[in-house]
Amino acid sequence: MAKKILGYIQLVWTCDHCGTQNPGAIKSCTSCGAPQPPDVQFIKVDPETFDFIKDEALIRMAQSGPDKHCPYCGTRNLAEAQRCVQCGSDITIGAKVRESGGILEKPTASQTSAPPRKLSPVALILLLLGVALLCGLMFMFISNLTRTDQISAVVSGGSWQRSLQVLAYQQVSEQDWENAVPADAQIESCSMRYRYDSDTPRASATEVCGEPYTIDTGTGIGQVVQDCVYQVYENYCTYTSLAWVPVDTLVVSGQDLNPYWPSTALSETQRIGTQDERYTIYFSSGGDKYTYSTTNADLYMLAQPGSAWTLEVNKYGSVTSAEPAQ
Repeated sequence: MAKKILGYIQLVWTCDHCGTQNPGAIKSCTSCGAPQPPDVQFIKVDPETFDFIKDEALIRMAQSGPDKHCPYCGTRNLAEAQRCVQCGSDITIGAKVRESGGILEKPTASQTSAPPRKLSPVALILLLLGVALLCGLMFMFISNLTRTDQISAVVSGGSWQRSLQVLAYQQVSEQDWENAVPADAQIESCSMRYRYDSDTPRASATEVCGEPYTIDTGTGIGQVVQDCVYQVYENYCTYTSLAWVPVDTLVVSGQDLNPYWPSTALSETQRIGTQDERYTIYFSSGGDKYTYSTTNADLYMLAQPGSAWTLEVNKYGSVTSAEPAQ
């Protein structure tokens, strides 16, 4: 997020000795002459408005960096000063640099979030018990999925299904950002659409800024800024191009042990796309029924009705693996 500088305003500070309010750039109290204390707090003259200053010297002072206080007499000096304007001491070493960068405005009621509510001891205990119970249930569920028993079963039947996707090379209409449109495509129309936020200005960007606020520069002058982003708009286009697209799916199925692929009669502008095969073997064991699904055609074709198999069955009755008995 970029900071946009709107201008500079005069701040004020209150004398600790006599309570007089003084302009921020004045280094000693205009009433009693007391030096500005190192930990002085600057405030805005008018909390609701921004009265921008025009004095170039004050603006340059604000831009030069935070002031520093003489370690010998406490007098406030400009950032670039090498000797104290009050006592003449060398202040290149040991001077206390004023803190800067703080935001002077207080957050409004809508900006201030309520402090988080603390849980009572009883609520905290109940929460911990709930988390422990949930973890226990999850552990039990996973354990039952992974723990299996080995049983003997007999094949009672099977079924299979195979499918072929037919693709055709034809003209299609699609949409994408202009810089992502294929080089050989024909653009039909484009319109400007929001794409992303940028911290720096961009072509075709809309500047969106928040409420102005004041930053303490540490010089008695406040810098008024806004947090801004640049919403970048770019061309989003509809275009046509040639591509392989699904136009049909051929499916065959059966309940024997001789699966085959669908027959095809493709034109010059067609080809086969995705191929899919699924096989299901049905078992019985001691009056219980089991089902095992696989994509392994070789395994399926071994499932002769009445043949003996060994199954791995989890605690939920699902078959995790199956193979002919040795």
